[in-house]
Amino acid sequence: MRNPRILKIINIEPFKIETLWTNGDVRLIDFADKLFSFSENERYKPLLNFEVFSKVEVGEGDTLCWQNLQHKTAKGKLSPLAFDPDVLFAESQLLAPKPIIEIDTDHEFTQAEYARRNGINPAKVRTWVRRGRLKSRYVPHLDITLVVV
Repeated sequence: MRNPRILKIINIEPFKIETLWTNGDVRLIDFADKLFSFSENERYKPLLNFEVFSKVEVGEGDTLCWQNLQHKTAKGKLSPLAFDPDVLFAESQLLAPKPIIEIDTDHEFTQAEYARRNGINPAKVRTWVRRGRLKSRYVPHLDITLVVV
């Protein structure tokens, strides 16, 4: 079974991000300990500006990413700045003692994860869900729609 991934960003404060994970956990990711290392690395230095930091979103791989901070990969492609979701999960603090949503991670995926697994454009997946071509489940209190396979 795959480790949990980020479903949604709940709240952003200076250098802290509250997140909902696919296993139902609400976790706090505190970047305060990393600020010194950010200041010494040109790739991460812009994150010291809270205005830049606050532009975080859930990106490919269901992890935190900053589309406004692009860097070249080893293959020379431009990619948004992102963090390993396994590391984020391991270093985050559990806030909600009980899951607030149950997700069958073997049969339910975020639309972005479904698109990634099938090599499809995420916009196409959203259209298929909207038109009813893909089975989905809306979670109203989280305002997310999951693809059910």
